[in-house]
Amino acid sequence: MNLSHTWLSGTSLREREQAYPPSGDRGFFVLDAHRLQRGPYTGTGELLRQLIPTVQERWPELVQYHVVEILSIAPELQTVVPASRETLTSLAVPEERTRFYSRLRTLRLANGLVDLLKKLALPEYLGPLDVLYEQAHGCDPLDAEFLAVLMRRVDPALVRVTVSTGTEIMEPSLVEALERYAVKVEAPALAPVAGKPVTEMSSEERLVLARRYAESNGTSDVSEEIGAYNSLEEKQRQALHDEVADRLVATEEITWQLGAVPWHRERGSSEEKAIKALRAGLDYCIDMGYYLATIDFGDRGRPYVDWSEKHLTDIWAFTTKRTTSLAALGRTEEAEELYNEARASTDNMSIHLAAAYATSMLYTRHRVNRDHGIAREWIMKAIDIAGQISDPKKRAFHTVFNRNGLALIELQTGNPEEALRLVNSGLEHLDDELDHQEHLLHRSVLLYNKAQILGAMKRFDEAIADYTEVIELDPNYPEYHFDRGNLYSRMGLLDLALKDYERAMEISPPFPELYFNRANAYNRMGLRDKALADYDYLLEIDPEHADGYLNRATLFYEDGDLEAARRDVEAGLKIAADLAGLHCTLGLIEMAEGNNEQAEQHLTRALQEDPSLLEAHANLAVLLFEKEDVEAAIEQLNVGISHHPEAHVLYFNRAWALQAVGRFEQAVSDYTEALRLQTDDPAEVYFQRGACLLQLGRRDEGLLDWKQHLAFGESPYQEEIQGAMV
Repeated sequence: MNLSHTWLSGTSLREREQAYPPSGDRGFFVLDAHRLQRGPYTGTGELLRQLIPTVQERWPELVQYHVVEILSIAPELQTVVPASRETLTSLAVPEERTRFYSRLRTLRLANGLVDLLKKLALPEYLGPLDVLYEQAHGCDPLDAEFLAVLMRRVDPALVRVTVSTGTEIMEPSLVEALERYAVKVEAPALAPVAGKPVTEMSSEERLVLARRYAESNGTSDVSEEIGAYNSLEEKQRQALHDEVADRLVATEEITWQLGAVPWHRERGSSEEKAIKALRAGLDYCIDMGYYLATIDFGDRGRPYVDWSEKHLTDIWAFTTKRTTSLAALGRTEEAEELYNEARASTDNMSIHLAAAYATSMLYTRHRVNRDHGIAREWIMKAIDIAGQISDPKKRAFHTVFNRNGLALIELQTGNPEEALRLVNSGLEHLDDELDHQEHLLHRSVLLYNKAQILGAMKRFDEAIADYTEVIELDPNYPEYHFDRGNLYSRMGLLDLALKDYERAMEISPPFPELYFNRANAYNRMGLRDKALADYDYLLEIDPEHADGYLNRATLFYEDGDLEAARRDVEAGLKIAADLAGLHCTLGLIEMAEGNNEQAEQHLTRALQEDPSLLEAHANLAVLLFEKEDVEAAIEQLNVGISHHPEAHVLYFNRAWALQAVGRFEQAVSDYTEALRLQTDDPAEVYFQRGACLLQLGRRDEGLLDWKQHLAFGESPYQEEIQGAMV
């Protein structure tokens, strides 16, 4: 049977239900995905709530490996699944929360959960699965993101996805994914169900139907229920919303607080409860890195409050958590407008302090066109305000926090020594002024920043020591292991780098940079198959990773699989048409296939994109040499050496070209430099330098080089050497 992912479209739930695919002997999960139910991950969370209790009972090791994804998306499962990977970030109390997740965290969660489903769909576990997302026309962006990843990455023979929608879809990214990965099926129209007009219903009948609409959390498409609900007086509707909200709150299930509860409270009788519900959703979503949902809660909460003293705490929360989310998503101008509004609307010192710091970070970290000068002006204002705080502990924390921001600016403007001084003095100041257990998260951030600065200064051993200390403080934060692994890689300690990469993989949902860097380490170690496996997985979770295509193409090229190499290069160029390495590799492929004219074009284009690219200089010179344009080849190598004065291959190639045109003295000099730089083929260099010395009449030196050449073993020049020595 030919299976495909399906986009089931119909005007009503009743029509779509008639067209559901048969489940057969596959595990079948029907999920309500409308965001008004449980907000972010409504459908995916329901999938986990249905699936994970069985998996935990039978294969707990699978659950533990994916515990971060599971509990992030379905926190109610904490009663079933023990949380085992808390970090200082996740444990921080609100007033000490100084770090927020990357905007890409949700994509990591999606890929990790897809990995779990792919495992569970194997015969040794649950076997093939059917997953049906109903009411997906109203799904949250995070469900849409997960569905796009799931449909792209999973064979329908293992996990068949049906996305059931009405005709109006709220999330454009879902439409794009469905058009790309699913076959559209229109549900057959059904005859309308004859019902009593609302005007002919008794008040009891209308109330029953209106209650059904309220209990659907506003997602019902039954016209009688909608009509009955709209026919009620406002106080009756408010009472229904209050009743349903109270019942959902009593369940103590967190995710109701992200969808249905705030929706009901906004329509209920208490404005105070509406503000409280919207704040709860806002606070949870920003802590989880659900930034679009945070913006939505901010937009819905701000009209309830103003900048008066009564509402100051709430309006600042709705404002600053919205701005933090906007900045994380790159919408910096919108964020700055809100900070300007806050400054104009209140003289509260804490708000001005926070707004000054955040505006500085917009200019030094988040804006596409950064302006470190403006960033410095704002951070100095923040430091000045922090110095006016009367409470000594709060003054110490905020002063150090903002000086850490100044350290970032110093680092980015080329002053690592000053950045290091600021961070070191901050750590000392916190030790002097705060209790040992206060602000552990920010202490760890300072120590991490210190390690990064030391790494940038090439003080590697000190940086490793600080990374190790911060890992001891916060062992489950994957970026610490990843960054220490990167530093070990820079130091050439590849075994230690691999251990850190593997630990990061154990405690984190997958992210592309981790697999890319481990693949590079494997490649340097000569572990070609492991490198290729990591590049394969990297490009599965991130098919837009141009450098991944480049590096995998290089492996294919080195293996002689020119067709696969060309395929990857062409895929990479569709993503990054200006990536010099891709043009260079395509030039090498053309050279290998004897297409020298095309090869020269691509190598030339590579140097247009990156004038310093060593491989392009070397190989373009080879092409010019083969065209018998030796002087042009020498000039090309001159340019290459100006960029790479320590590249032995360029000196060897230039020596070869100089030798070919009889410039033996210069050739001897270049061969000598190639030896000093530890050429890959010293035996060849000794022979060629010896030949040049003989041409210059320096027989003893030449014969000595040839003896050095012979010391490496069997020689292809044996007869020539013997003839010269007679």
